[in-house]
Amino acid sequence: MGGIVTMNILLAEDEPKIRQGLRAIIEDVVKNELRILEADNGKTAFEMFRTSERMDLVITDIRMKEMDGLELLRRIKQEQKDTPIVVISGHDEFEYAREALRYGVMDYLLKPIERVELARVLARIQAEGKGDPAGDESPEPDKERLVIRKVKELIQQSLEQEISLQFLAERVYLHPKYLSETFKRETGQNLSDYVTERRIAKARQLLSGTTLKVAEVAAMCGIPNHKYFASLFKQHTGATPTEYRERG
Repeated sequence: MGGIVTMNILLAEDEPKIRQGLRAIIEDVVKNELRILEADNGKTAFEMFRTSERMDLVITDIRMKEMDGLELLRRIKQEQKDTPIVVISGHDEFEYAREALRYGVMDYLLKPIERVELARVLARIQAEGKGDPAGDESPEPDKERLVIRKVKELIQQSLEQEISLQFLAERVYLHPKYLSETFKRETGQNLSDYVTERRIAKARQLLSGTTLKVAEVAAMCGIPNHKYFASLFKQHTGATPTEYRERG
């Protein structure tokens, strides 16, 4: 990219409030001169991309009318493969996230967009533009970090059921052994331990915030054997489920 003097950014988002919010964060965070183009659908965004100066960053929603975000990023990658693209979506769109990963997006942000997350992405773009070492990393670590985030989201969405390594690996297109090793390297924690940790966290929430029976809580946390659940819960919290609830 060379040194970025004016930063060209394309925002493709069909919800005006979200688009305005993104623009406000960008304008507040970026020190460079800015040129921000806005589109409320993928078709318009792609026309802007093709007819404008080279984009330093494209931020696109997944679901839009006329042309969705996946089709937009596919076409952009055909035109200019190295264009940095950030995809944004809701929590219930994991299948779209998997597809976006296959196209090599730079990052994937969940709505509501967190200021810090977006600022981090923008900082990376600026670092790359200046040729800083931080911006010269291979895309592989970024992809791995993104995959781990997706795995964590999938775990959170699937706590009521059995979550095997195979189940997770199939959904992010990785070999189970590679996923296990990558998760441990990126988080410092075994995948199975993380799953258990999230189950216990959900159990705490249900015990504190509902009047569900312990056996029902156990089932909702993916541990149908409530006696094993009680033992596991005490091992992690120092109290039985009943004791934990009574403490308030």
